[in-house]
Amino acid sequence: MRFSASAASLALAIAAIVPLAPAVAAGPTVTVQNVESRNSINGCGLFRFDADIVTSNWPPGMPHVVKYHWARSGNHAWRMRTITMDASGRRHVRAELNPLEATRGFAWVHVYSPVNFRSPRVGFSNSEC
Repeated sequence: MRFSASAASLALAIAAIVPLAPAVAAGPTVTVQNVESRNSINGCGLFRFDADIVTSNWPPGMPHVVKYHWARSGNHAWRMRTITMDASGRRHVRAELNPLEATRGFAWVHVYSPVNFRSPRVGFSNSEC
């Protein structure tokens, strides 16, 4: 297919007038690392859950804020938390669970914002309680 010189000129003129859509900035990268569960050494003490939320690639001007909560099997969740990430891009998060509420199951971190995903889950169990 051949274009005439006037058609090519018209196409170039339109391209010069109509601005290209600005590139959409990619959102930040958020991961959850080192998800761990610890049983109490004293038998029926609290279960403790630890993890690190790690972020990078924040678009300029975007607040470095992460909303998350810990959740566990049986559709139970701790309250929603909002943290501001510092320059390191890494924050340690922790939760505790009384074994009178549950003696076994799984727990994970559910990040809601700026992206929505769940971390790998970690098991917990204590048959002594």
